[in-house]
Amino acid sequence: MELKNLQDTWIKDEVLSIRKFLLDSFQALQHEETAGAKFSEFAWAVSVVYSSACEMKQVLNQRMVPSLKHLLIPIYSSFPKSKTAVPANSWNISKGMFNFMVNNEIKEGTLLATHAEPNSVTDAFLFQGYVPQSKLQDRARIFKNVEEFVDWYSSAYSAVNNNRYLTFKVANDAIDTLKRHRHSLLLETSMEDLSVGANGYVDPHLVCAIATLYSAKELIKLSNSNMVDEVEFSPSDFDNKEGTLWETMLLRLANDSLSINVWNLPVSLEMGGALLLKQAFSFAAQAIQQRINLILGSYSTDLKEDNLLLHAAAQEGLNYDDTNQACPNCRWQTEELSGNDHLAVKFRVYQKVIFQHVLSFSKNKNGIYTSEESSSLREKEDKNSESLQKFLNWCNEHEFKISGKLAITNIASGEDEYSPEGHTSLVRGIVATENINHGETLCILKLAAGLYDNESSSDTEVDDWDLAAALLLREKALGDNSRWAPYIAILPTDMPTPITMESNELEEVQWWPAVRELIQIRQAIKKSYHLLDRQDVAWASFKEYRWAATMIHSRAFTLPVLDDEKYSHYVMMPYMDMINHHFHYQADWISQPIVDGKLEIVARRHLKKGEQLFASFGPRSNDNLFLYYGFILDNNPFDSAKIFPSFNDGVRWFLQVWTTDCIHLAQNTTSYEVCDFHRWQTFLPKTMAALEDFSSGALGQSKDWWELVERWSEYGSQYVPYQPNPTVYASGVTDPSLLTAFISLANVTISSRMPNLNGLISCEADDCKNQTFVRSNMKKFFRCMQSLENPFYRPLLHQHDCQNFLASVLRAQEQKVWTILVARISVALRCLELLASFPTTITEDHLLLKNSTKSRGSNQPNGKTFTTVDVISPSVHLARHYRYAKKLLLRSTVDRVLAF
Repeated sequence: MELKNLQDTWIKDEVLSIRKFLLDSFQALQHEETAGAKFSEFAWAVSVVYSSACEMKQVLNQRMVPSLKHLLIPIYSSFPKSKTAVPANSWNISKGMFNFMVNNEIKEGTLLATHAEPNSVTDAFLFQGYVPQSKLQDRARIFKNVEEFVDWYSSAYSAVNNNRYLTFKVANDAIDTLKRHRHSLLLETSMEDLSVGANGYVDPHLVCAIATLYSAKELIKLSNSNMVDEVEFSPSDFDNKEGTLWETMLLRLANDSLSINVWNLPVSLEMGGALLLKQAFSFAAQAIQQRINLILGSYSTDLKEDNLLLHAAAQEGLNYDDTNQACPNCRWQTEELSGNDHLAVKFRVYQKVIFQHVLSFSKNKNGIYTSEESSSLREKEDKNSESLQKFLNWCNEHEFKISGKLAITNIASGEDEYSPEGHTSLVRGIVATENINHGETLCILKLAAGLYDNESSSDTEVDDWDLAAALLLREKALGDNSRWAPYIAILPTDMPTPITMESNELEEVQWWPAVRELIQIRQAIKKSYHLLDRQDVAWASFKEYRWAATMIHSRAFTLPVLDDEKYSHYVMMPYMDMINHHFHYQADWISQPIVDGKLEIVARRHLKKGEQLFASFGPRSNDNLFLYYGFILDNNPFDSAKIFPSFNDGVRWFLQVWTTDCIHLAQNTTSYEVCDFHRWQTFLPKTMAALEDFSSGALGQSKDWWELVERWSEYGSQYVPYQPNPTVYASGVTDPSLLTAFISLANVTISSRMPNLNGLISCEADDCKNQTFVRSNMKKFFRCMQSLENPFYRPLLHQHDCQNFLASVLRAQEQKVWTILVARISVALRCLELLASFPTTITEDHLLLKNSTKSRGSNQPNGKTFTTVDVISPSVHLARHYRYAKKLLLRSTVDRVLAF
């Protein structure tokens, strides 16, 4: 799965080739040569040598040449590699001693680095596991080899004389001629790498090959015209070119390829045939531009999305837990990026930056390839009742029995205090036209009328979601000939889900776990579109396919429509999918049995006339509703926020905030990280043991947790799947497993090392126990933490600016509840830390949402006043509403601790 993140077939093939080479080498070695090691151990050893060994050189004939010796030098090999080591350094070997010297003064705490100049950034990535900082001189390949170039050229522009072999020969002749010409000019010989560079560089071999192929085709055209005598050219010259016009053309093209800038061609060329040559090089520039755009279009993420993934990783940290990886066949990950994922994203960012720099040098932007084909969805608002009546007639024909007390109507989506004026979109919903009693049948639907795929089979690359989307497109393409035509005709033509957001709008989300998952979903949809056969998707454009995928995930159900009443995951069930979701729902089908292939939906509570009918799609958080359905619910009792990527991260964070073991090493980054790691290793097993006791039921759960579970039960979700997580929930309730982890840590760290609190504060005995006094100091403590620029720069119980307020709170409690209070305070502090990481505050978001609903007037010079409306896209408004709700959830956790 990490290999998929490369998004580059050639690099992926290189990785697999290296692995095969290592495996072959391992199998060729004798058992005793590897000390009986396993292959994984051998691969580790090779990776250490690749990344850390120093290549030794020796002087022969006054030239420095490799000695084929690679040494792992203690300490020196541990220095990070850098193209520009800071500080500058040098080394030498004298009398068998390796001497490493710095060439200028070094400040305490400076990270030492050795100077490393890999052959290429690709080599640094493949063999040393890092991506150097980008430079204008960096390059990226656009073809793997000449064979791939010829295949692409023949496909894009047709082969020379419709002969692929001849095309390959002409391209090779061009490259060979350029190499010989370089040698005659005493220029350094270089291999063709078919690359481009951020400074506008294009491999002259590639330029020469494209220009030569263009010239060859033009000469063939001329030779077949009435000008044949003038050009003195015959296609046979390709084989016997000595002394022919073709030989002259090859030499001229080779010479010019070395000297001209393909992005800025001279007005005139110096020799005869200049017009044809200029046309050839102009064509080469356009072809290279088209190739780059083709590569960029093949990526499943764009540069903006990749940079946001890196930003998310910087905020969340990386996942180094091999046991917590997504399944190999999953379409995307829901956990944070691994170290290898992060490296892969950095490498593809490096490549995309180069490609975009190259495109910026091109003056002619015509002919740019786009992955959006010319066909598009015909988006139109269906406001008349004709199509709706056709659908209701269709329902009647398929033996649907629908209560006469229900009506399908257009309902303003997101009808809340933050809905933007003039931008409220309409969605179809069902309302009660009369009062409906509890237990009344609302409708009976025949499952055989559902639209689902029961024929296609999925593999590891394309899953049932993709196949269902493809089926919907095929049925849509049939028009009136489709069995489901009246149903498809009333499906929404546009849904402002985050999946369809512009890349520059993604930053509006601000909650990095959601941003990361959203980008991975978008990536999976784009990848599946390219994997499916064009015929399978009825030759639809990507925009049409994305629409279908959105329809499937937001409207499909899991229903027993297959043989023997087996369930299918993605069933489009007409009429049923018009009942919108809400946690306080009335329509119930979960508790009703399937009888004779029919699904009955009943009212689980009373409905008043005019009330919208809601169903439950399950206990869904605002994250799920936002990502897949394009809306959120205020005061959602099932909402949550994962405040640590894992318990491992939570343990490390707690130890950094409360313990003093490593504080004396704070000025030495490396030493502090080593101490921090060992401290984490020491306390992690004890925390995991406490979590195991919690999972087994050996530890009790908090009162507020049971209150939340009871609230879930009131909304019909008595059996919410529970998985211990470092998470906070609606109403500021903390997952009991996280409290358990923090309490166990406090028991083995703080309780045994708590300073003498009596000396930290002064107050009358009665005041110290007074709850008003205690809560006042709790508020002062949190305000103090919020006022500091770096509140966690040293442990809270070690000369911290806010220490006195905290001490007064702890002192007022019995010592046996100190650890519980410390655990709750820790959760609140983490929520404050996350709130501080958002680019905007709760108040700012509230104002943004409020202002988006208002018109504003502007006075004109003529005295008239014009009313204008600040226009924001529905997607941006949705993202702002989502992040605002997320911040309120985090803030509610702090408020609950203040009221403790």
